[in-house]
Amino acid sequence: MSVNAAPHTVPVLSFLIKNMHSQNSNSFHKPAALHKIWPGFFATAMLAELFVSESAMAQVPSGAKKDADDWQFTLGAGVGYFADYEGSDDYDVAPLPLIGISWRDTVSVGSVDGPPSLKVKFLKIKGPTPKDRLVLSTSLGYFFGRDQDDNVALGGLGDLDGGVTMKLSADYRIKDFGAGVSIGRDLSGDREGTTLTATARYSFALDSPRTQLTLGTSATWADDNYMENIIGISAAQAAASMLGYAAHNAALEFKDVVVNVSIRHFWSRNVAITGMLGYKRLLGDAADSPIVDGQGSSSQISVLTGVSYRW
Repeated sequence: MSVNAAPHTVPVLSFLIKNMHSQNSNSFHKPAALHKIWPGFFATAMLAELFVSESAMAQVPSGAKKDADDWQFTLGAGVGYFADYEGSDDYDVAPLPLIGISWRDTVSVGSVDGPPSLKVKFLKIKGPTPKDRLVLSTSLGYFFGRDQDDNVALGGLGDLDGGVTMKLSADYRIKDFGAGVSIGRDLSGDREGTTLTATARYSFALDSPRTQLTLGTSATWADDNYMENIIGISAAQAAASMLGYAAHNAALEFKDVVVNVSIRHFWSRNVAITGMLGYKRLLGDAADSPIVDGQGSSSQISVLTGVSYRW
C-alpha cells in the first residue's frame, strides 16, 4: 500500500436554523433558537455524508466529475424533519442551508456530526485498487446545547450549554463498501462526554450511473458523563422536574443504533439532488430514561432532502 493524495472532495458546512414549532401540543410554543439544533445532529450528519462524504464523492459518475483544483466550494439548500431532542416524540421541520469549502482534499470547513467544524485529513493510504483508501482525520467542532424550554418533557431539568468537541476518525473504503470508526470528546460545555461510533455503508448505481442508492448503519457507545448529562435524571433534577420524574442513572453502554437509506441523483456535473430516510433506536439506559420512555420515544425517524451546487 502507498500513501496517496486522493482527488478532491467537497465538504459541507451544515448550519441548522430551526424556525418552526413542534407539531405536538405537549411542546412549548416559542421561537426556535440555535441551542435547539443539536438534538437532530444524527440526521444532519447523515445528510452531510450523503452530499460530500469520502464514499459518496468517490462514486460520482465520470460525466459528473469536476476537474481537480486547489479550492472547491459547495452551495445548496435543503429541509429536514427530525425529533426536537434526543429521545423526543415531537418533531420539527428545519431549513438546511449548505455551505462548504475544501482545500486540496486535506483541510476543510464542513460538517462533522452535524454542527460546523474544521477538519484535517492527516493521513491517506491508497489500497490495492484505485477505489480502495484509508483516511485518518481529526476535527474540531461545536455542539449546540439543550434548553429546558425546548419541550415540556425537559421542564425543570435545567439547560445544557454547548461546547467545543474534538474527534479522531478512520474511514476505509473497499470498492462500493465503506466502514469507519470515530471517537469524540467534549472539550467544553455541559455534556462532558466521550463517544465511540462505528459505521458501515454500501453504495450502488441504479438504472443510471448518475443515480445512486446508499444503505448505511451505525452504532454509538457513550460514556458515563454523556449518558448522565443527556439521558440521566439526578435527584435534584427529579425534584425540580415539572412532570415529577424519578431519578434515573444512566451508565456507559451502547446508546443507539441507526439505519438509513438514501438516493442521490447528479442532475449535471455540478448539481446533485439527495433524499434520505433514517431510523434511530435508543438502547438500554437511554431507552429507559423518563424523558424517553415516559414522555418521548426510543424510536425516532428523520427525513432529509436537498440540492447542492459545487464548483
